[in-house]
Amino acid sequence: MWIIFMHVAQVMLSELRTFVLLAELGSAQEVARRLPLTQPAVTRQLQRLEALLDAQLLDRRSKPARLTPTGVAVLAEARKVLAAVEELKQVASQSAEPKGVLRLGLAHALCEPALADGLHELGRRHPAVRLQLASGWSSELLARVDRGELDAAVIHLAGAADAMPPPRGQVLAEDDLVFLVSPQLPLPARPRLEALNRIGWVLTPDTVCGSRGALRAAVERSGVALHVAAEVQDAALQAGLVQRGLGVGVMPRRRAEAWSRMKLRRVSVPGLRLRMTVSLVRALHLGRLARAVDTLEAVLKERLRRQGRRQ
Repeated sequence: MWIIFMHVAQVMLSELRTFVLLAELGSAQEVARRLPLTQPAVTRQLQRLEALLDAQLLDRRSKPARLTPTGVAVLAEARKVLAAVEELKQVASQSAEPKGVLRLGLAHALCEPALADGLHELGRRHPAVRLQLASGWSSELLARVDRGELDAAVIHLAGAADAMPPPRGQVLAEDDLVFLVSPQLPLPARPRLEALNRIGWVLTPDTVCGSRGALRAAVERSGVALHVAAEVQDAALQAGLVQRGLGVGVMPRRRAEAWSRMKLRRVSVPGLRLRMTVSLVRALHLGRLARAVDTLEAVLKERLRRQGRRQ
């Protein structure tokens, strides 16, 4: 009996979806193309729904067929039923073991060992989840999450410490950005910004980065343009160029301390403090993948916290 009931419910849900699609698309031919079904199959589904409800939903005298007043009323309730079913599926899927492909974006500036540890732990705890990784600038990754192309992204937001906008998503870590120079350069511990700008800056190519914007604004207030000596994405190459005196580096404190073997010299600029936050942004409807993203969030927060404490 239960099997028969489930079969009838499934058939009726299918017919309700077909009916809603017809109301939205305007023709059985378009509905058939979307599902996909043959046009006669679409017609039969609509006729079965009318028989089940004992009501005429379509006025077939007009071409294309229009909804009758009863059809309009049924359409509103059908949308509610389908929305409730989707919500029920969402609740059920979130409690299930995570499974499937997790499309995860990683900001270029954050590709470091703590992230590798976090991804390894995610795979250990949820072996049925397969990672599909994409790297990019934070602004690009945010747009891809919003478009539904990524399920989640680990991004960073940077800028002047006293003027940063609220970060999106769940904050995983916060850090200062520091200025690094070659120990061979004859500079005081607190050089003027104009002196550093004459040497030039070694920056990432991310022209929309908040820290770069804050740096540019501070330099331009002194009446000169930002002097970029090199644009380099790789952090190790950035550090190497700075070590050789080819420019001034701007890096997160944790990463700068990781390059301590290079003997880079840290200097501070009076009146300019840059800050960054690392956060995890997720898509709205993750289903059973939500638990996997919860795990990743917790693991990365702990790894980054321990890494900051060691350094």
